[in-house]
Amino acid sequence: MHRTTRRTTHRLSIDAPEDLIFSMLRDSSHWPYLEGLTVYSERVSGDDSAHELRTSVVANGSLSSSHCRRVFDAAGHRAEFHQLDLEPPLLLLGGDWDIRRAEGLSVVTLNHEYEVDDSEVDGGAGELSERIGRSIDDYSRRELEALRLSCERLALLLQHHSTQNHTTAKEA
Repeated sequence: MHRTTRRTTHRLSIDAPEDLIFSMLRDSSHWPYLEGLTVYSERVSGDDSAHELRTSVVANGSLSSSHCRRVFDAAGHRAEFHQLDLEPPLLLLGGDWDIRRAEGLSVVTLNHEYEVDDSEVDGGAGELSERIGRSIDDYSRRELEALRLSCERLALLLQHHSTQNHTTAKEA
């Protein structure tokens, strides 16, 4: 067996509060309504601190399903995820989300780690892990952009709603 382990990091600044972004990541029930890639999402066990999740997403032009375990650190605005039920040659797939405030924005970092057995793959060692890496790269960029659009729109809506309520309270 020839194991290849790779790590990727994707980062994007979002003009929305950390708590709002973290809530969007944790509550996957609304993901199919976001401007993203998820068409189905269901929490199958657990609670808001840790749970298992089944999703169906559009990746590389086709529909795929996954089952993962997610663990959350609300105070630290972090979430770890690990895919379950992987099929060879994919041996490991997981990562984490991290949200930090910097220069008036929330910086969201999405890390992945994956391991493949590419000993039986045509094209030599590393070809399969490169192909998986390109897929993760494309999906991560699209996922972060969908998160940015959704969170920034929701932040504006909440700000507008808060301003309206504040104005109405002064008039009363």
